[in-house]
Amino acid sequence: MAVLKAIHTAFAFDSFAISTGATMRPAAEPATSRLSRRLKFIVGFSIGLLLAASLAGGYWLRQAWQQLPAVDHLAQYSPALPLRIYSSEGILLAEYGEERREFLPIEKIPLVMRQALLAIEDARFYQHGAVDFGGLLRATLANLSSGQHGQGASTITMQVARGFFLTREKTLQRKLNEILLAYKLEQQYSKDKLLELYMNQIYLGERSYGFAAAASIYFDKPLDQLSVAEAAMLAGLPKAPSAYNPVSNPQRAQIRQHYILQRMLELGYIGHEAYQQALQEKLALNPNRNPSVREAAYAVEEARQMVMQLYQERAYTMGLDVTTTIQMAPQLAADKQLRSGLLDAQGRRGYRGPEAQLGASAGANDNVSKLLLPYPDSGEIHAALVTAATPKQIKAVLRDGETLQISAIDPRIAGGWSNLPSTGKRSIVAGSVIRANRDGAGRWLLSQTPEMEGALISVDAQSGDILALAGGFDFFRNPFDHALQAYRQPGSSFKPFVYSAALEKGYFPGTMVDDTQRVLLPQDTGARAWRPRNFGNNYEGFITVRRGLMRSKNLVAVSLMQASGAAYVQAFATQFGFLSERNPVSLPLALGAGAVTPLQLAQSYAVFANGGVAQAPRLIKEIRDRSGQVLFADGARKNPGKKVVSARNAYIMDSMLQDVVKSGTGHGAKVLARSDTAGKTGTSNNAYDAWFAGYSSGVVSVVWLGYDQPKSLGNTTGGVAALPIWSRYMQVAVKDRSERLQEEPAGLSVYDGDYVYAEYLKGSCVTDNHPFIHSKLKCQADGSSDLAIGKEALNAAQEREQILKLFSSGD
Repeated sequence: MAVLKAIHTAFAFDSFAISTGATMRPAAEPATSRLSRRLKFIVGFSIGLLLAASLAGGYWLRQAWQQLPAVDHLAQYSPALPLRIYSSEGILLAEYGEERREFLPIEKIPLVMRQALLAIEDARFYQHGAVDFGGLLRATLANLSSGQHGQGASTITMQVARGFFLTREKTLQRKLNEILLAYKLEQQYSKDKLLELYMNQIYLGERSYGFAAAASIYFDKPLDQLSVAEAAMLAGLPKAPSAYNPVSNPQRAQIRQHYILQRMLELGYIGHEAYQQALQEKLALNPNRNPSVREAAYAVEEARQMVMQLYQERAYTMGLDVTTTIQMAPQLAADKQLRSGLLDAQGRRGYRGPEAQLGASAGANDNVSKLLLPYPDSGEIHAALVTAATPKQIKAVLRDGETLQISAIDPRIAGGWSNLPSTGKRSIVAGSVIRANRDGAGRWLLSQTPEMEGALISVDAQSGDILALAGGFDFFRNPFDHALQAYRQPGSSFKPFVYSAALEKGYFPGTMVDDTQRVLLPQDTGARAWRPRNFGNNYEGFITVRRGLMRSKNLVAVSLMQASGAAYVQAFATQFGFLSERNPVSLPLALGAGAVTPLQLAQSYAVFANGGVAQAPRLIKEIRDRSGQVLFADGARKNPGKKVVSARNAYIMDSMLQDVVKSGTGHGAKVLARSDTAGKTGTSNNAYDAWFAGYSSGVVSVVWLGYDQPKSLGNTTGGVAALPIWSRYMQVAVKDRSERLQEEPAGLSVYDGDYVYAEYLKGSCVTDNHPFIHSKLKCQADGSSDLAIGKEALNAAQEREQILKLFSSGD
């Protein structure tokens, strides 16, 4: 200010002299004096400007410093951590969240990873302050000499400031704020803490944030298991994650990796031998960078929805680790066998033709991937666009541009190559969208995806744990979970619950029932007259209840339900977990005319496998946060479960269901070669649904096949379509388990070669204290039970034979 005042006084004096018109002039000044005075003026003026600028700059810095954001919260840095879902063995099944991240404290980040990063990003990080002025000068000179912005001079601290608080716009204001924030950070945090923040926050491509996540995604390894070469590769990513991505730009990534290794050698981080070894190491990149396991997609989605119900949207950022009950070997087998079984079932109906006809010109279109976008691949089955077709060969191209030559058809498709349609909409021509898959020899075969759907659910009978869940052919094609959500007619797989109810009404495996076709009149059905028929119209006259179940006789099941009381049987069955509103009181319910889900059927069969006790199914074992703290644990497994039927009821039903496998409709399950294998086939009206439900060695599994919009599966049954899938899956599921034979419980006797409740032979026909029995059974005067369903019913059956002629023979 003093300088400015002096300048102002000098100007004022000159003006005064001029205004007074003074004529007296001093002698002319020497030239050196004038030059000296001008230099003094310039120096003084410059100093004044400098002081003014300094004052203005100091004021701006003070204001800018005060406006900097607070950095205190970084001491408790808690980044958004994704939701992770694991199998019971701890295998990652899926990860949800916008950021794939795993936080590691600095002491757990290996030294080689830190050194690789510092070698390329900030080698003097521990020597300089918030700003490396030497590096800044070198970068400036280099950029000036090259004429472009090729080098940067941001320190690790400056990058932390930018990453947490600023945008990436290249302006002077942003750069000055970055420098100020860097100083503020170094005032409050140690170098180690700042490096920790940087290495956990930085984006490294493939949705990964931080080096721990990047190690897992790029190399499928924990960070502490990386080699020097792998660490150097990751260290090259922060500058430009896409440009130096080893997946999409392997050559550029390798050039940068080699430069980083050279820098590590120059800085003494590694020796010459380690340097040469790292240069020669061939990196094995993780082929499955998407952590989702396709084969477990239905189970994962169900677990995700359950977690979302507990934590809402916070679930994606809390760092939750969810452990499910899913076991990997059974789960992989469930997906494989269900897909294979559906392809077999669809193949038996022949080749249905191309999925679309895009026109002959489409075959010459270069943008094949766009044309095939509506037809996603499904596992090993790929969509392809036909470019040319002859009676002996098909030429096609995949979405990635690979060309195929197909001269054989998938052997699962009935009819083979020679039966392919050559004309009409179903013919294969240029522009057709077809499916292809490789066989074991690497040949491409003409294939197809199934229109029908299916489900396989498997639970542990004792614990209720869901071991495997396959809800359809392909989750990404149809996410509807048929195992948990599809209510379908169970057909004959529902009959065991009718038989179980009849046991409590005084009937038992040796009871004789008339297996003769008859008509049920409206007064019997409560609706219109009904004539139930056996499969294949096969009737045997009087047979035992045991044989009736073994051979899946419809007339036996209907007679048992009628004799036991339809309302009683319906109420009895709901105790297993079926919904009463979907299984209303009616005699056709005996033949599975209601609706159940595969899971409901599995948990119900588990009652027979578990001595009469039901355990609620569970999918989630526990939920922890990333620090390991348990947030949720399912303690229900400590409970004894719910008693549904008596141990002796379960034992008798178990013995009858074993006979279904040994000599009945479920004989295909004998491939397990286990004496405790039990189960029941099921086929609904018109073959809309095919089922097999059964258990062995404590594993209960149910398989269902059908169309989403119900229509006939063709000439098939549960034993043909569903049972083979069940058997192949169970061979894997019970591999490491021993047989689990039930011990005969108290209260049973043997009469005429079969089991009977002991009191039925003593004239005290009790109700076994079941809550839905309202009166004691009536016994004969001599104290023995009637071994046949009431004589009145049998006489009525004979009388009603006369009414059969009222119905058409085609009924």
